[in-house]
Amino acid sequence: MADILNIPGLGKLEIVEVYIYYDQPVLFSCKNAAGHLYLVLAADENDQYETWLYAAVSVERLNHIRSGAIDLHDAFADTEDGFLLQVIAPYDDQIPFRPEPIQSNRISEEMLPIPGERLNLKTVFQTREAIEILQKRREEAPKFTITGTLTGAFLRSKRFEIETIEKTYTGDIADEAIETVKNATLSREYTATIQEITQRSEATDEITKPKYQLLSLG
Repeated sequence: MADILNIPGLGKLEIVEVYIYYDQPVLFSCKNAAGHLYLVLAADENDQYETWLYAAVSVERLNHIRSGAIDLHDAFADTEDGFLLQVIAPYDDQIPFRPEPIQSNRISEEMLPIPGERLNLKTVFQTREAIEILQKRREEAPKFTITGTLTGAFLRSKRFEIETIEKTYTGDIADEAIETVKNATLSREYTATIQEITQRSEATDEITKPKYQLLSLG
């Protein structure tokens, strides 16, 4: 996966909530340092690059999308300002991203969710407070230390795999750990600091399967 959280013109982005995950987040909300919110979709891919769509959203509109009042098709095909950012993200790190503003009603239907496909998440808060609570929940996730063998380090997609005696941990590499992982050696034993990230399903109120983030490796 390309670095889809560092887009020219949008700044460094931080994921707020993941809605669909398939080997990587493919539909999620995020915000930049200025607090601007975006709904992001993995729209297409081939053997050279991925295509992503970034739709700026207000808190109110994001709540409507989360609750299903606005379907996922219209979330991108009929944006609030009539535009979205289409980003071509090459797998080759030497090739720069190609972000292009485009009218939302001109996006190919093949790149959009099927009309009528909706999220169905319980949405209680109607202000910025909702986003702050989600972020606080992520920051308060427990951290722990493990010792195991580094069996996978994928810098392009920022994914890792560490095998211990008890289990194998896989997940995302935090930005602050990228340089350390870059210089690490596969099949070598390391001590790693991991953060366990769990989310509660707003629809069922059940805790979802935990995800892991690698914070440090030494």
